Amino acid sequence: MRKFVIGGNWKMQIVKVDEAVSVAKEIATALEEIDMNGVDVFVAPSYHALFAVGQAIKGTKLKLAGQNMYFRDQGAFTGEISADSLLDCGCEYVLLGHSERRRIFGEDNAYINQKVKKALEKGLKPVLCIGETAKEKADGQTEAVNQKQLEESLADVSPEQMKNIVIAYEPVWAINNKFLNPDTEIKTATPDEADSIHKFIRKWLIDTFGNEIGNTIPIQYGGSMKDSNCEGLLSINDIDGGLIGGASLSAAKFKPIIEAATKLYQ
Repeated sequence: MRKFVIGGNWKMQIVKVDEAVSVAKEIATALEEIDMNGVDVFVAPSYHALFAVGQAIKGTKLKLAGQNMYFRDQGAFTGEISADSLLDCGCEYVLLGHSERRRIFGEDNAYINQKVKKALEKGLKPVLCIGETAKEKADGQTEAVNQKQLEESLADVSPEQMKNIVIAYEPVWAINNKFLNPDTEIKTATPDEADSIHKFIRKWLIDTFGNEIGNTIPIQYGGSMKDSNCEGLLSINDIDGGLIGGASLSAAKFKPIIEAATKLYQ
């Protein structure tokens, strides 16, 4: 059985280090009350809080992730962060190709592919984010867009390397971000919609990397998952966790999602 991976992407929501540490400690404490067999949980704070949060959760069940990284090891790259810097802070995972990086900052598949390969080289676990916009969905391009993102973002990645990758399907139209969706009503994918695209992704992974590997890669759902809808989404066969935004900003909202995953895994 594939493990569940539940991730909290804090984006630029928690801006003070003390607050980030406090929230992380509350989540880590909540995890001590849960049987975490078969479930990984990470949080991805802003860069300035990574080290402090990493120190605060060291030795707990909570893992640390970077929100992004550059594909160079070191150099004159203003505003970037390297894989080695993330590792030094205690990161195990790194988000790559998030829709906000793709749509707001112009990152394309080839650029993301370089990051994926560097992360793997350094021993980080990439969480590769893919997903279509509302217009692409309306135009019937959901499968084509996601397949292209998978093919190009994972170019030259071996089946063996795929054992350390998580896929996060995040429909852009379901992300509560006014810069991405200024004129679109934010919706969560229905169970049928989520089931359909996750089955498509699973088939592509199996066709590309073989049945054994393709069936073991976790596929998260991202896009307004919360305590009221998580059980229905997580019970879908090819959904193996969630990449959570707003509901990961407090232990009270995050814990029910984690508990739902642990109950479904047992």
